Amino acid sequence: MTPEQIQQSAAWLADYRQRGEAAPLLPAELRPTSLAEAFAIQQWLFIESDLPVVGWKAGLPGPDKWVLAPIAHLQQGELCLFEQQSEQYSIEPELAFLLATDLPARTEPYSEAEVKAAIGATHLALELIIRPYSADAGAQFLDQLAAGLFNQGLYIGPALAEESLSEKFELVLEYSGQQQKFDAQHPNQDPLLPLYWLVNHLSQQGIGLKQGEWVITGSYAGVLQVPANTELKLQFGPFGQINTFCSHKAVIS
Repeated sequence: MTPEQIQQSAAWLADYRQRGEAAPLLPAELRPTSLAEAFAIQQWLFIESDLPVVGWKAGLPGPDKWVLAPIAHLQQGELCLFEQQSEQYSIEPELAFLLATDLPARTEPYSEAEVKAAIGATHLALELIIRPYSADAGAQFLDQLAAGLFNQGLYIGPALAEESLSEKFELVLEYSGQQQKFDAQHPNQDPLLPLYWLVNHLSQQGIGLKQGEWVITGSYAGVLQVPANTELKLQFGPFGQINTFCSHKAVIS
């Protein structure tokens, strides 16, 4: 893809996202055909949308997958608001690591100890999921990577006394008088592993992480569906809970 095509792809996706709508599939000439192209579109999407980078989502990569995307929006407190109008919303219960120091791009790889030392706090969190493409668009992984891997933003819950949760625990979701229980565990067992990969992968791309940015590294219970306009309570075993009200941003504003 040419630089012009990458920018056109980003502008296409940005236009639909700013309107809170799911996009049709990009025209064939504007679809990414490599991880590098998809990542370039993803970075331009933030520029086209004039979005800040307040953090990153990350997962361990596969042979043909980079699992990473910048995060633009943070929320805390009584409200958890979504961009897209829907009767139900998707959330992922995660941990969010807050960086206390910069991790600038450099030639030498960062050690696990260096990355771990940069963490200032660990919080319970929810990744807020959006659907960048319409359900029948036929979007593949590279298309989703270009659009930000379903990330709308991050809801920050209370801080943890421990820096990570590697053991199993019971996650309890309550809303509208209903209760759902999940055997929760991080998909990589150690939730810091994707953070170590992210720091060095971005460094290779000439991108550093900054003090005050947040990083999430995977859901403890997959994707959870919750109804709109509903008070939620998520109990993360003995480690704490999140209480918030999920709605579409237009309903509240």
